[in-house]
Amino acid sequence: MGIIGSIRKHSWVAVALVGIAIVAFILGDLTKNNRRIPDVGKVNGKVLTYQRFNDLAGVMENNYRQQQGGNQVPADVEYQIRGQVWQNYVDETLLDEQLDKLGLSVTAAEVSDMFTGDFIHPYVRQSFTNPQTGQYDYQQVSYLAQNFDQLDTAVREQWMELEKYVTNDRRQQKYSALVAGAFYMPKAIAAKVAEMGTAVNNVRVVAVPFQSVADEEAQPTETDFQKYYGEHKAEFRIREELREVDFVVFNVTPTPEDMAAIQADVFKVWAEFQTTDDAEMAFFVNAESDRSYDSTYMRATAFRAPLDSAIANSSKGTLIAPRVVGNEWTMAKVLETGMRPDSLRASAIYVLNSNAGGNITRGDEQAKELADSIANLLRTNRMSFEEAVAQYSDDPQKEQTQGDMQWQLDGGYGYLNEQIVATPEGGIFTFKHPAGVGYFIIKVTGKTKPVQKYRVAMVTREIVPSDATNRSVYNAATRFAGQNRTFQAMSQAAQEQNMPMRNALVNMMANQISGVSNARSIVQWAYNDKTNVGEVADQVFQADNMYIVVALKEIYRKGIPSVDQMHDMIEQQVRLDKKGEVLMARAAEAKTAAQDLPSMAVKLNVALDTIDSVSFADYYLGRYGMEPKVQAAIAAAQKGQVVGPVKGANGVYLLQVDATAQREAASADAVRSNLERPYSQKVRALTQVLKDKAKITDQRNKFF
Repeated sequence: MGIIGSIRKHSWVAVALVGIAIVAFILGDLTKNNRRIPDVGKVNGKVLTYQRFNDLAGVMENNYRQQQGGNQVPADVEYQIRGQVWQNYVDETLLDEQLDKLGLSVTAAEVSDMFTGDFIHPYVRQSFTNPQTGQYDYQQVSYLAQNFDQLDTAVREQWMELEKYVTNDRRQQKYSALVAGAFYMPKAIAAKVAEMGTAVNNVRVVAVPFQSVADEEAQPTETDFQKYYGEHKAEFRIREELREVDFVVFNVTPTPEDMAAIQADVFKVWAEFQTTDDAEMAFFVNAESDRSYDSTYMRATAFRAPLDSAIANSSKGTLIAPRVVGNEWTMAKVLETGMRPDSLRASAIYVLNSNAGGNITRGDEQAKELADSIANLLRTNRMSFEEAVAQYSDDPQKEQTQGDMQWQLDGGYGYLNEQIVATPEGGIFTFKHPAGVGYFIIKVTGKTKPVQKYRVAMVTREIVPSDATNRSVYNAATRFAGQNRTFQAMSQAAQEQNMPMRNALVNMMANQISGVSNARSIVQWAYNDKTNVGEVADQVFQADNMYIVVALKEIYRKGIPSVDQMHDMIEQQVRLDKKGEVLMARAAEAKTAAQDLPSMAVKLNVALDTIDSVSFADYYLGRYGMEPKVQAAIAAAQKGQVVGPVKGANGVYLLQVDATAQREAASADAVRSNLERPYSQKVRALTQVLKDKAKITDQRNKFF
């Protein structure tokens, strides 16, 4: 009683505490509800919200589903779509800024012309070309444009996205044409280039390749690295922040014990498989197989070897004993065989009832009576199928399709498929929709030539490592990561244990690295603000059939990297330059010591070569490839004079022009056009130039 009394005495404390807790809960909930979702990114201050990003991705995903069929978008495709959404947003935002400054626009009349006028946009033409006739379907496009408000929401969204795409593309074409017009080659220079191209020379060449110098003879110094980097650093501009990771892979593969256990289990299932009735086979397969039961009829060649040869020419009831097919054990039974078409085509009239919703008010009995009546009209040839579609079908797309359901592979018509196969071409049947929304009147309009096919029940078991094997490999990877906490330690340990280190340079939104797919979590770790260069991840990552220990080797910020960061990447070219210096000295010495070109070749221990018909206008210097400096030296050389040494792209050269002929000069206008063309094509890089100058904040890594 004393305790109870004490509680009653201090009950106000409990009430106060409960009240505080409730208030805190409410405030916390309000704070959570009001917490703003971060933006996906910004481009020159223009924000892309998370909601807008998802809306744009949703439209592209819907387009994918409609084009490919099915309700699911594969994870890799979804990831690509989200990357494309961001890229489109950046490009469009930057381009719009430029177009607005210039006052470039696309009028409504131009947009209409790209759909129904004389200049149909290529993408529109591709989207609305009849695959049977190869003709652009003006009628369908006009119908969609005129009845836009009555279209399904999904169709309207697709139309608006298409209209937006072609409008933006036309604006970009205008901008590109404007910039391309700014590239200009003066006529005087074009005329001089044409004149220089008239000389055709027969040349003797002493060529000493860089590879003839051993690495030990051309050891570059730090000064050499600095010199090369200073001359070329603009070429190494990093346009988006990058991370370099090194990692060690611990593959998880089945052990001999795993293989034996899997085989024993497979043959246990095989014993039951042989005694299972055909009527129960679908249930058995779904219960015991790694793959669901498939009732599709297929050619024998559609099955993987060696299963294909076992099924070919087999009869109903044939059992195929377990065998390894690819990376799985497979057993099979032929349930049915028959001659069937590969592809089918049919047309349909929809006679719906009130269960279908919309404006349909007729009951099921009325729908059945109408369907039977239409079918009778068709069978007695009192009305053509096309006329019946136009007059009776409840299909909202009937004006575009005329009831045609297009060619489908055998099995592609779902619950209609078997009756279409069984019905002769030109035949008509009525089918009640399984969902109870009405009836289909089906006319079979096409079938390919029948071929031998098989309906096969298959049980598959993937050959995978056991849980024990998986744990063992994971433990080994965890020990390795725990014992080597820095990049240097990990690299040394990998070398000592003869474990190859893999390397990858990734951007922020990469999802695979150096042969490892599904590596998104590794990239997110590398880009975490708390991850430091030289650090080994605490977490052992899992991707594909492997565990991965990873270290962050380097961070490359946007802009020009330091010479230290580029050291490994430029080492080969710096060494080639050093070899070029060695060869230039040798060639100069040979030229001084010898009297003629053949003697110089002997002194340099190379063969004297001859190249005929060398012109300044040529793209290549014979078998030596692109050597513009050497070709320029030949063009400027006097007959009989030894020229060089010249340091080219692939080696060092000594040259002598032995004979010169003249050919007709090319048109200065043609030369000018040829010289302007490659520059005008660089318009494609405009967006990247705009990106370099833009202020872009990309926060996608926080979401995906």
